[in-house]
Amino acid sequence: MAKKVLHVFGIMNRGGAELRTLSLMPALKAKGVEFEFCALSGQLGVLDESINAVGSQVHYCKLGVGFFWRFYRLLKQQQFDVVHSHVSLVSGVMLWIAWLAGVPLRIAHFRNTTDVENISVVRQWRDKLLKRMILSKAHHVLAVCEGALQGYWSECWQQDKRFKVIYNGFERPELETQDNFWQQYINQYDNGVVITNVARMDYQKNHLRQAKIFAEYLALNNQAWLVFIGKENRRVRQTVEDFCQQQGIRERVVFLGEQAKVLPFLRHSQLMLFPSMWEGLPGAVIEAASVGTPVVASDIPGVLEIASALTLVSPLSLQSTDVQWAQKIADVLAKPMSQQDVVAEFDHSQFQINANVDALHAIYTK
Repeated sequence: MAKKVLHVFGIMNRGGAELRTLSLMPALKAKGVEFEFCALSGQLGVLDESINAVGSQVHYCKLGVGFFWRFYRLLKQQQFDVVHSHVSLVSGVMLWIAWLAGVPLRIAHFRNTTDVENISVVRQWRDKLLKRMILSKAHHVLAVCEGALQGYWSECWQQDKRFKVIYNGFERPELETQDNFWQQYINQYDNGVVITNVARMDYQKNHLRQAKIFAEYLALNNQAWLVFIGKENRRVRQTVEDFCQQQGIRERVVFLGEQAKVLPFLRHSQLMLFPSMWEGLPGAVIEAASVGTPVVASDIPGVLEIASALTLVSPLSLQSTDVQWAQKIADVLAKPMSQQDVVAEFDHSQFQINANVDALHAIYTK
């Protein structure tokens, strides 16, 4: 009989964690593990249709008054074998209810190195309580990189066998280059360097900093474009547009919004810029490297772990100046890596999807 796993997220939108989890479904289903999903926002997500199309479903269980009984009833009625929660420390609540409901296997999965930049005293006490709930009810505490475990569990994770790093897995795509690819997306494209960023417009993604770095790069190469891809935030976009307008570079910056398939955009870019302030294991960085596109990214823990295996990824401190970031871009572009070397390096890395599938299958069926 197949194992039933309930994955708990906020909403099933195009986030890295959500997409990576969906990508595992075919291989794990073939091994007898079936996924369903719980959306704690109680809202429809853009991925819901895709989930339903492959014979799975999303359960809507909104946080708030009555949540305990709604979630408890869902677990009892559906008889899940595993609850796999991806909602940071709030997973403690999910695993506690799952324990009460008699779910045999309970997993907390950490996808980031932090929730917020500054933590209040009240938040600190809340986090301590949630950590205790996780430690008391979790069979496994997983993370996408060592940095995520260190960020949340610096005091105990190396001494507890329940803690484990499982790197997100990716397939190496076979993509052909297309002539005149950018002409359909960039008005008056002049065959200049295209620098992309793939990320939703959240504070941590540092979009304004990207525009400032790009402005400095234009001083080195005025035939270049910056392309933003990802779910937009009106306030963030306006801030970036205002800066670009003031600098006289607005026509060189393009906003393409959310795209169903980002790999073709990465494949046709000369470089991806990724100065995020914090991440877990940034999938977009690995995806860019998998198609042969170099990345200049902030030297946060997840990026450093990727860079140790993929030489296309060049870390740089956020404390470096915008001029230094621009020069780093120029230096990387001046030393291209052969496609043959890119393929060989990625194929021998720990970021292959098969390794991810095997590691989770072992945990689910142990």
